[in-house]
Amino acid sequence: MTFDESCVLPPPLAKRQKYNQSQTNTQRRSSWKIYLTENIGPEGKMFGLHDLFSSAGRGSGDTSESSSSAAVNQSGNFYTLRLEHRQGGPTAQHRGEERILLFRSDCRAAIAKIIYSSSEPSDETTRVTSESLPDSKLAAAAVLSAGDDVGSEELDVKVDAAPILSRAHAKIHVLDVKSQYRGRDLGGLLFSEAITSLKSRYCNDDEDDGEESDWKSEKSSQHRKHKRLCDVECILDAEEDITRHGKLVSFYEHLGCRVKSSGRIQYVNNNDSETYRKIPMQIYLHPSTVNSPSKKERARLRRKTFSHLVSSKGSFLPVHLVGSLGKLLVRSHASGEQMKLDWLVTETPEGIQFYTTHGHVLIANPGGDVTVLSPEDQDNEDSTDLDVDSAELTKWTHFVPCHVSDQVESGSSQGDGQHQSSMRRQRSQSVSYKDLWVLQTFHGTFLTADSVNHTLSCTRLPSFWQPNGENLSLVCTSDTPPRRHHYCKSWKFQTYVYVQSMRSRFLNFSLGKATLFEALEGLHAFPANPFHAWFCDDSDSYSSLGTSPSLRTLCFLMAETAREEGLPDWVQLVALFHELGEYVKIMDPDNTGEMAESLYDWTISSRSRVVGCRVPNQATFSEFRHLNTDGEDSKYNTETGVYQSHCGLENVSLMWSGCEYLYYLLKHNEVCLPNEGLAMIRYFLLGDWHEQHAYNGIANEEDEDLLPFVSEFDALRRRVRLNCMDCTDISDEQCRVLWESHYANIAAKYDCDHVFDW
Repeated sequence: MTFDESCVLPPPLAKRQKYNQSQTNTQRRSSWKIYLTENIGPEGKMFGLHDLFSSAGRGSGDTSESSSSAAVNQSGNFYTLRLEHRQGGPTAQHRGEERILLFRSDCRAAIAKIIYSSSEPSDETTRVTSESLPDSKLAAAAVLSAGDDVGSEELDVKVDAAPILSRAHAKIHVLDVKSQYRGRDLGGLLFSEAITSLKSRYCNDDEDDGEESDWKSEKSSQHRKHKRLCDVECILDAEEDITRHGKLVSFYEHLGCRVKSSGRIQYVNNNDSETYRKIPMQIYLHPSTVNSPSKKERARLRRKTFSHLVSSKGSFLPVHLVGSLGKLLVRSHASGEQMKLDWLVTETPEGIQFYTTHGHVLIANPGGDVTVLSPEDQDNEDSTDLDVDSAELTKWTHFVPCHVSDQVESGSSQGDGQHQSSMRRQRSQSVSYKDLWVLQTFHGTFLTADSVNHTLSCTRLPSFWQPNGENLSLVCTSDTPPRRHHYCKSWKFQTYVYVQSMRSRFLNFSLGKATLFEALEGLHAFPANPFHAWFCDDSDSYSSLGTSPSLRTLCFLMAETAREEGLPDWVQLVALFHELGEYVKIMDPDNTGEMAESLYDWTISSRSRVVGCRVPNQATFSEFRHLNTDGEDSKYNTETGVYQSHCGLENVSLMWSGCEYLYYLLKHNEVCLPNEGLAMIRYFLLGDWHEQHAYNGIANEEDEDLLPFVSEFDALRRRVRLNCMDCTDISDEQCRVLWESHYANIAAKYDCDHVFDW
């Protein structure tokens, strides 16, 4: 075919203007704020741990037994964990014995425990070794001992001469976590709580404020008012079997312990045919070296504000905060060091809080940073930015969960307050499997995962989190409400009958005429990332597509990337044209365009599937499959369904999409692209086939030959889309220059330069 100027029609400007105006109204209604429910659950309380994790990660049809790490037991009941601190009692076997026990809320037996004992320092001479003291104290001890006959490793120091060198003694007798609950650093939690308790008793001069925890005895309370600060030497034995050789020592070293240089390793047999070795270890606790009364008072107030979990006895869950690359990092408030920590989440009337197993607490700073306060930060005399009102600082630690429903609303404007309130009430009562959440800070920002640094941060616009009750994690997901709603509608509408009706309606190509370059220019009206939730600002006014690169920009960037990588010219052309199916919304504004605005936009590129046969288990957003009636029809729910075995993908019906329409459009208008190019356009969205190797009963050898081309094209598109997230939009002039200087010639070569029937 040759290009005939006499048959060129002017671009359908009226259609484009009509669609653009209606699209602006639609995007105004697509502000992320309309997807949020109130932060109050159906019982009138703020959403908490039960709402987040009780159903998350468990589909309605999931009847399998839950793992021990899940927040739902085998009976389907939700549970949390709690700590309990006990002193003495009839079961105590050591003088001054204390126990910290970890319980599940649905069980009476403890799942983990630490048993330790301590004794007050005596008024006699205390033996102090150089390894037990920091440099400053060792120097002071050496001065006080000048003239004494002492060696380099041991000093005799009178308590009266240097009272700070008096020493209490403690020993950890048992630290045990049941095997099915390991891997969450619950042992580290118990150890840290025991150390915190010892430091509070012997190393801190905090006065009691009348709100004594019930585990503190009256004798202990009286002692704290007149106590003398002292060092604490805490000893323990790391008892390892052959399978854990070196692991327990490493575990305790991570907690601040070290192997005793003078200790002797013992080998024991516990009558279970296993040989164990006991490695003596120790940790020294020291009072703060701050001497200024005002600084001491400041440190005391901080300790009071960030009291440890044993004091509050709050229920909590161990969780992983996960991003796209795994567990997220967080920056230390004091040092700026990035750390990977094990988190505990607890709920209060003001929201949820994140602590770590080692006593850190997560705070959202007013400036937008998210940092973690360590127990040592509370005594940092150089830090003044935390010297704010205690109640104010506590607010920085709270994050309010807001539920985002999968229920889809349509036909309402954002100004319809009554309708919005009704929808939100319905949503708040329907927290369900794989729903999205946002975590809002006291400052009005949202907790998110920085995709570049892989750290926790806060942003003005929300990121969405997906709780998983099976493995107790909060995943910062790329999912957004528009994306989930689109796939929800896709599962609902894309039945075999629906697809056949759309094929009958559109494959007669009677919508009008336009060249492919005109269609390419029309893609400037559509966003490259239609499922992102950042179209609207805080005032809910439409901020235009200037905040997002257009679909036309994505197409040119993809073509240019293929060109730079030296791919064949027909691959470059396919990359440039592969999204042209969305242009049908401009060619058919009164039907397709209006339906895209109000009901369902089938032209958007999203993961596809074969209709008319059983859908693979791993299909995208498979949690919505119950909405598709084909699954209940015996004609469509077998492996091959309505198709012949190994008939080939060319002979099946895929979901009706913009790419499916474009594939048939190019064939109808007799382009000369290779079969591999046409296959790229049609199948790159069929990830179940080229990624998961599904549809083996339908695909044939020809499909297998095409699979590498399709897979590589999809990988190219994914890379370019990632780079196009926040790129600058290509101007009209730049597009014309690129077309006229390079792509027009390729289009002519493959007979893609004439006027097409749409």
